[in-house]
Amino acid sequence: MSIDFKEFFGPGNDITPTRVDPNLQLILENFMVGIQQRQFGFLPRSFGGRLWWYGFAPTLRQQREILALLDSWIGPTFSDLPRHRGALNPADPFDAALAKAPVKSLRFEVLPRPAEGSKASGYARSQVRDALLVLSKLVNGRPPSEFDAPRTTVEVLDDLGHAISARDRTVALACLRELEATADLDQSNLAFLRLRLFAGLEDWNALLRDRDLDHVLAMRRPLSVTQVIQQAVYASWFAPHDAAGKEEELLGAVAELPAAFRPLFSGTSTTSRAQAVVEFLIAVEDDAEDDTLDRLLDEAGTVEPGLPVHLRNVLHLQREQSPQPAATSEPPAPPDHPGAPSESPLERATGMMARGELQAAMDLALTLEPSLHAAYLLLTCARDLQSPQHAALALAYISTHHLQGLVGGASARLRDDLAWLEQFTQDEPPLDWRSWLDALDGGHGSAALSADPDVTDTWTPLSSSALTAWLHDASDETLGKLGEFGGQFMAAHRHVFTEEGAAELGERVLAGLALSGKNSAGVRVQTQAVLDYLLSANPASRVFASALEWTEFIVSANVSAVTTTWAIDILQTATATSAAATSPATVEFFYKITNTVRPFKTALNPTDLEAIKLIAGELGAGVPEDLLADQVQDADPGAPYRYLQDSKVVLYSLTESATTRAAQILRILVPKIDIETSAEHDGSSKLAAQAAKADVFVVVTASAKHAATDFIAAKRGTRPVVLVNSRGSSAILRELAEG
Repeated sequence: MSIDFKEFFGPGNDITPTRVDPNLQLILENFMVGIQQRQFGFLPRSFGGRLWWYGFAPTLRQQREILALLDSWIGPTFSDLPRHRGALNPADPFDAALAKAPVKSLRFEVLPRPAEGSKASGYARSQVRDALLVLSKLVNGRPPSEFDAPRTTVEVLDDLGHAISARDRTVALACLRELEATADLDQSNLAFLRLRLFAGLEDWNALLRDRDLDHVLAMRRPLSVTQVIQQAVYASWFAPHDAAGKEEELLGAVAELPAAFRPLFSGTSTTSRAQAVVEFLIAVEDDAEDDTLDRLLDEAGTVEPGLPVHLRNVLHLQREQSPQPAATSEPPAPPDHPGAPSESPLERATGMMARGELQAAMDLALTLEPSLHAAYLLLTCARDLQSPQHAALALAYISTHHLQGLVGGASARLRDDLAWLEQFTQDEPPLDWRSWLDALDGGHGSAALSADPDVTDTWTPLSSSALTAWLHDASDETLGKLGEFGGQFMAAHRHVFTEEGAAELGERVLAGLALSGKNSAGVRVQTQAVLDYLLSANPASRVFASALEWTEFIVSANVSAVTTTWAIDILQTATATSAAATSPATVEFFYKITNTVRPFKTALNPTDLEAIKLIAGELGAGVPEDLLADQVQDADPGAPYRYLQDSKVVLYSLTESATTRAAQILRILVPKIDIETSAEHDGSSKLAAQAAKADVFVVVTASAKHAATDFIAAKRGTRPVVLVNSRGSSAILRELAEG
């Protein structure tokens, strides 16, 4: 932790550590060592006969925790904590300088102040010093808390799945850093995870700029990783030109594609427009055989009607523009020298594999005479195709012709491929999301439940109807397991929960999160996201009331001194909807949430309190007096936003609860602000006008389409766009407060 102790004990502070009594000197040395080691610590300041203690903690979360602890250990008996809540005084030059330091601090004054003929001040100062010494020893010496103790890789991956599903970049990157620091994953697997994360966030620019991308492109990688890179290449190079009539532009984009991306041709069956276009264009640029192009065109027709005609036009244009080699007459071979031998089937199969035509290479290799080279072709193609059908064919060929011994005596790579093949084709039900749900329900399929992202990313998501039926029939116990282990599942099925009419599905997911009793960052961001989806789907009154009840259970399990703002965000989301205005459950929910945060009321910040007052006014409910009693009496909650005065501000999000609440609070704190909210789709004239005219434009990336973000950025020109990477009004306000 970066603290300049010489500056702290300089001008504005009458205390010099080397000139105090030996006992205090030792205490100060211990505090300073602890602060340097990123532990809790306190430093005193005396000036003008008054004494303050400043508390330092390495994170904002721990700073909130220390404030809550000080309420119990020091409290109103010996401090001004109830009045100022640890806030620095911007009018004090000492505090103003400290506020600019990289490490934020809090302060309180020791009370009562010195008075002639009274010993109360000396007693208070002694008591506070002793209390802080004991408190710091207990906190710094305690076992790691649930927040700090290393978590298992499975737990972190589950949170990562929830964060990707909720498109919360902040939590997702925190999970990735945790995996990098603690998980037993090699550099390649971490790179695969990072690329999947960027794909889940639809941050194609970050994916293509990843530090390990060149390494991944040059190595053997899971098919799912190849597909997310294909998606990024499509979005960045081809998507703007992928339309009928733009074939020449599309062909020009192919010519500009860096050579490093040519290995993205996988030779596997295409299942999406992005994959079909990328594979076909790379094949065209590489002058692939007609058989390869015909296969890709056939597959494109199953992906989307009309796509083969579009791609065939690109092919014709490319052949028209490419100079044809001049025909040359071959001199006749001398009579005594026969012509060169034709290519053998083995050579043809090897060439097909080298060109990426894996399925065709396998089909031909299965007809070859048994040999180590034939086994090599089959093992390599089957491993890269990752298809159960092709894996079974390869293993049957090797077993029928007794080639295991030859493979065992060959290279380590071939032995590894054979071991993978045997594991992949073992006599168990095929792994997919259905078997994963069966495992949750207590049936067979424990292997599915423990599958890692390399496996689950290859599974086809369930249809909306299949998922609806399962959630409807699932028992409370099974739903609780979904809440406990469902991060990757939610990431794969996010599109289902964002569909129109999916409110009941969201209510079932909230039930699962509540029944699991799980406390984690992933659960919190998922709750916010699912509640957003549910409310946007116009839920029936019964579904809305049930969702609020489950949400209250989730908040109870997850609330703490460091998550109170999240709890108030949930309250704001749930009440910023037409359903809330007509449901009697809303007022009950308001009182339940405010009662839940009451034990942690000292952690509520000024904007949290403004939000509580705003919601109470809308509902005609009373604000708990003890919450407002702890509000800093002389603080200015609008100070961080004063620079927005007389500015035009636009808040953009496709789910409007957070932007609505943030706008309401900003209008209260900054009366002269001109603020609008927007949920326009990209390309609309209204969104273009808002982006062009706003002084400050905020985009909640967790609830905005990638195309909309690009459209807004283009209309803004050189003026910046404030990107908010998490949901909730507090995330918007936090970004704006930081300027």
